Amino acid sequence: MFKKTLIAASLALTTASAFAAMAPTQASEPTTIEAPQVVVFKNVNIFNGTENKLYNNHSVVVTGNKITAITQGNADVPADAKVIDGEGRILMPALVEAHMHLALPKGLLGTNDMRWSEIAVHAKGFGEMYLDLGFGTIRDVGGTDGVWTELEKKGEIDFPRTYVSGAPIAPIGGHSDVGLQSRRLTDSPQNLEILGIMSTPAGVAEIHEQARHNYRQGGQFTKVFQSGGVSSKFDPWQYQSLLDEELKAAVDIAESYGSYVATHAYSDKALHQALDTGVKSIEHGFMFNESHHKKFKENGAFLVTNLTAFSPELAKVPVVQDPSIQKKLASAQAAFDSYIENVQKLDPDYRAFNTDCVGYADMCAKQISHEIYLNAKFFGNFSALRAMTSTGGRISAELMEDWINPYSDGKIGVIEVGAYADILLIDGNPLEDITLIGGRETWLTNDAKPDGSHLTEMDLIMKDGKIFKNTL
Repeated sequence: MFKKTLIAASLALTTASAFAAMAPTQASEPTTIEAPQVVVFKNVNIFNGTENKLYNNHSVVVTGNKITAITQGNADVPADAKVIDGEGRILMPALVEAHMHLALPKGLLGTNDMRWSEIAVHAKGFGEMYLDLGFGTIRDVGGTDGVWTELEKKGEIDFPRTYVSGAPIAPIGGHSDVGLQSRRLTDSPQNLEILGIMSTPAGVAEIHEQARHNYRQGGQFTKVFQSGGVSSKFDPWQYQSLLDEELKAAVDIAESYGSYVATHAYSDKALHQALDTGVKSIEHGFMFNESHHKKFKENGAFLVTNLTAFSPELAKVPVVQDPSIQKKLASAQAAFDSYIENVQKLDPDYRAFNTDCVGYADMCAKQISHEIYLNAKFFGNFSALRAMTSTGGRISAELMEDWINPYSDGKIGVIEVGAYADILLIDGNPLEDITLIGGRETWLTNDAKPDGSHLTEMDLIMKDGKIFKNTL
């Protein structure tokens, strides 16, 4: 019976297909494919993000969202192209923030009492602030999931390119533990754990599970808290929260996804543990020295340090006002005093830019500006600019497989043919004057504003081939 029914159904389908083939077809509407916009920058001097020099009197052609030609003098200009005369301005890559947090407006402890809707509104404004300040790419090193990358790629938010790790991993008593002092092991998760902003897995199996969950939620790399921290209650900064096998568990899952681990690591011992275990991105790394330098080079790892951590102004920031945190801060700053000298001596080309501001946009705009200034003050303008452009772009390009990297079809942080058209036009030379891209000598009292309106020298901001600011 079943075979007869199947034959009948097959005959009916064949007959219907034959009649459909004989029926007159209606003319379909011709498909119109809109040509990508062409923008030509002429009469510009190029800082390419990788070399301590300018290429004078050049033209740069942008087609769609990519740089498609770079020529000395004038370029061939298509009839329908938009032409922007730079009048001798500097054309350079948009900036890259390699360590920030979209979802921590009140720090670890204060944000734990906020609802996700409040946090999301803050996160949206925070990302928009970065674009207004000339950043084409941000890397959220703990707190948000892949929805922000998806929204940016769809053009539904005006954001820089956004890399996210999902919830950072550390056990109870580590830097991600936001529980009450009276918390018991059997208590329910805390708010930031429920929201997926922090996590406290213990042991290899739980770390495997949490890391996999972060990728399931759209994360593109793994973040762990290997050292203790300063802006948290239970963890001395000297504390090493992950055993070798636990850190290796995070590395194994990241590598299975074609990605890498970024670790919050302070001490000499923590840096060596991370580099010996396969971690590729060392966040903070305040006790960096020559013994680590060789391992960074051999492993192809990156150092991502926030220099405002060395400023006496840090003690005035709202999220560190607890007396126990103030005590940790003082001891940490005293222990990290050789970092600047070591970087000056070794000049690592794998050092990227890190602000690590936890707070609202008005406060963080000021910290970003001071972070830019300190990079140039301590290490020179070129080292600062390289850290903020090409080195930041290399992290994801070199440490992630194309299939996990959401922005794998173009370079980030450089002015090269084939790179993403993330471009700034600056009226002056930032290799000589870092204030032209926002650097400010003071911190809490500087003129930085979240909408970038203090940056009168930054005349144009383009991201992904779209112009977001143009005062020319």
